[in-house]
Amino acid sequence: MAMPRMTTDQMTRFLERTRQAILLTNTEDGTAHGVPVWFDWDGEAVQFFSGSGAPKVARIANDRRISILVTNSIDEAPAWVCFEGQAQIDLNADAKALAVDVLAPRYWDLDVPEYAAIVDQWTHAPDDAFVVIRLVPEQIRSSAS
Repeated sequence: MAMPRMTTDQMTRFLERTRQAILLTNTEDGTAHGVPVWFDWDGEAVQFFSGSGAPKVARIANDRRISILVTNSIDEAPAWVCFEGQAQIDLNADAKALAVDVLAPRYWDLDVPEYAAIVDQWTHAPDDAFVVIRLVPEQIRSSAS
């Protein structure tokens, strides 16, 4: 028996908790390729940052179709949300602000010196060192027990 879809309220509560997502892109031969990403969901779009020269950026530039899968942690009941659609690589967005001001404090304890040092490197990197990848989903699938 399939698990039921989440309601909008369930999905909102689920996505408010800090979770990693798996970004699924397509390689040139059509093979799916997954990597973990930090993400931000604003109720309309999913966005994350990446180094501008990262392989995932090249894969998205080659094939904009992506999926972003967010799952439960092991201490929770089974649940997931999957966003699907055509990604946009936004070269004009403030990727450093997304990385430094939004996502790093959400995912890392910046009192940890190693994390603070990485964020400091990001802050001082050239503006074109990072890009924002944005997905306004064409489809959102979900399931919860």
